[in-house]
Order: sequence, then structure tokens, then C-alpha cells
Amino acid sequence: MRALLPGLVVLLAVGVTLAVLPEATLATITGRYALVVYAAGSVLAAVFHRSRVVAGLLALAYLDLAFVDVPSAAERFVPLATVVVALLGVLALVRDRGVRSRAGWVQLLACAALVTLAHAVAQDPVALAAFADVRLLPSGWSARARLPEATLIAGAASLALSAYGAIRWGGPVERALFWAQALLLAALHPSLGSTQTSFLLMAAGVVLSLSVLEQSYFMAYRDELTGLPARRALMRDLAELGGTYTVAMVDGDHFKKFNDKHGHDVGDQVLQLVGSRLSASPEGKPYLCGGEEFTLLFPKLTREDALAGAEVVRVAVEEATFSLRSWGRPRKRPSGSKPAKKSAKRPKTLSVTVSIGLADSTGADASPDTILKKADQALFRAKRDGRNRVSL
Repeated sequence: MRALLPGLVVLLAVGVTLAVLPEATLATITGRYALVVYAAGSVLAAVFHRSRVVAGLLALAYLDLAFVDVPSAAERFVPLATVVVALLGVLALVRDRGVRSRAGWVQLLACAALVTLAHAVAQDPVALAAFADVRLLPSGWSARARLPEATLIAGAASLALSAYGAIRWGGPVERALFWAQALLLAALHPSLGSTQTSFLLMAAGVVLSLSVLEQSYFMAYRDELTGLPARRALMRDLAELGGTYTVAMVDGDHFKKFNDKHGHDVGDQVLQLVGSRLSASPEGKPYLCGGEEFTLLFPKLTREDALAGAEVVRVAVEEATFSLRSWGRPRKRPSGSKPAKKSAKRPKTLSVTVSIGLADSTGADASPDTILKKADQALFRAKRDGRNRVSL
């Protein structure tokens, strides 16, 4: 469901708006707010280092302001919009860079060079005729879609690229690029007037701008490595939670030595392993509060009631193991290769343990800061008494 938001909502809202509002009202909206959407979205994306969003918004602004409702440029609009659709698909496969960094400038300049080259080529009547004469699809497809075959091919390929990017990285920007392409392709339909086309382009800009806000929220409230809510989310939930609850501070035992011995990549795998075991807790909600320290929140439970659940988590982490692969070893055995001999050395198996400290809100001072401090003290006692245990 998350993959459909907010792009699908914007797409449906655009459809309803186009069906309900008169053209004069749409013209007023696009005339007043289109430039605001492109400019404000670009500034926001630049501040939060989303170079792909800046490139996408500038390309949409280029189409909207330079070609929509400009009769002399009408025949060049579809070919150039096709290039922008392809550009959005390519952007789904690369990573964001800081706009002020060298890599960010290279990315933006490459996008600008591509659009500029397409603009120059589109001035040539021969090139426009060649674009319109592309014939690669089965007969009738272009006529039914009422779009050039080159646009249909580029659109399908670009949507596939952005869909792959959304599945591969699962980020808000990748999803937004997919929905922005869908809106841009819809804007190319010849049955639409210039006002409707401009409104669809502006909606694509809204989707891209919203992705920056969504990404910023995710970074503030989610840990990217484990996918768990971060400390900010914990403090928000504690502030909203009333009544009785228990906080469990969970810390990896000797994690620093483990990290130093096996490397940060293996340390990241350990954090993901512990996070997955904590996520399987039926009663506690897990958070990653920094470093290798996790937190479990048990609503409506005293620390005595939460003790059994914390013990289940501790045992689950202790019993979980994974194999330390050698560097460069493929995840799967290549086809045609022979199985390893029984005498071959097996991968080293690693495991980790955690210590847990519990504190609840039943005392005289039940403020979140106090409870977290008491849970930290209980965690210290668990480590002092030998680690790999739960302490009240």
C-alpha cells in the first residue's frame, strides 16, 4: 500500500479535478501556482540534497513554461516530453547527490545537456518527421493510444526502469519518479487542451516535491539500515503514551570488539539480525536509538509483566546465527560448478548476545526521560552481572 502513496492519491485527485472543475478555474490554478510548485519544490529538494528531484522539476518547468500554450512550439512538445519521460526513468536508477557537490553538479549538468541537445534536435523538421515515423510496434497500437510509437516505447521502458528502481531501493523519490512519469504521459494525450496539460505537469511536480518531504520524514523517524523507528519516533510515542508501560533497553554484548574484529559490514549484518529478532516480539515495539542500542516499548505492561517477553527476545537473539562469508564469495553457486567437497572448510558461524534492562512507569516520577534513565541503569546492572541477561 505504501508504494501507491502519495502518487496514486494525486493521480486520482487530478482525474476528479479535471472532470469537475471548469477550464477557467484550472487556468487560474495553473497560472498562479505552477511556477510556485516548480520553484519551491526545487529549493526544497536542493536543501535536502535531492538532486534527482531538482532535475525532474526543472525539466517539467521547461516543458510547461516553454511549450504548453505556445502554438508555435506545439509540434515539438511531444518529442521533447518523450525525452523528459526517458530522463525520469534514468534518474530512477541513479542515486541522489548534494546539489552543491561536484557529483550533484555533474548529474544536473548531464540532465541539462540531454534536454538541451533534444531541444536543438527538435528544431530540425527532418528529425521531427523521423520521430513521428518510428514503426516498431504491432499495427494499430499507436492509433489506439493516439501517441507516437516512439513515445509509447520510451514511456513503457521508462516506467519499467522507475518501477525497478522503486522495487530495488523502495524510496519515496523512486516511487515519485514513477508516478510523475505516469502523469506526464497522461499529459501527452491529444484530447487534452493546454490548460489540462499544464495541470497534469504541475501535478507531477507536486508528486516529486512531496517525495522530498516523505524522504525527510523517513530519515528523521526511521533507521535506514534496520528499517526500525529511530529515537525521535520513540520520544514521540512515549510523549503520546499514557498509563502503564515498560521500556526495555537492549544492547549488544561486546559489540565494539565484534565490530573491530570482523569489520563494519559484518557489524551491520549483526544489527539487522538483532533488529529482525526484536521485530518478531509479539508484545514490544522495537526502536534503534543509536549505535547498537535498541529499545523495546511494552504498552500496558509493568516490568514484571514484560519480563517474559524480554526473555523471549534475549533467547531469540542468542540462538540466531549466521555464516561469515569470505570476501567476494557469490551468494549462489554458479551453474555448472561442482559442489564443495565434504572436507572443504565450512564458513565460520557467528552469533551475538544482548543484555536487557527494564523500567516501567509505575513509580512516582513517570516522565519518559526518567524511565529511560532507569532502563539504562537496569541495562548497566545486566552487563555488570555477566551480560546476556535481563535485569529489572
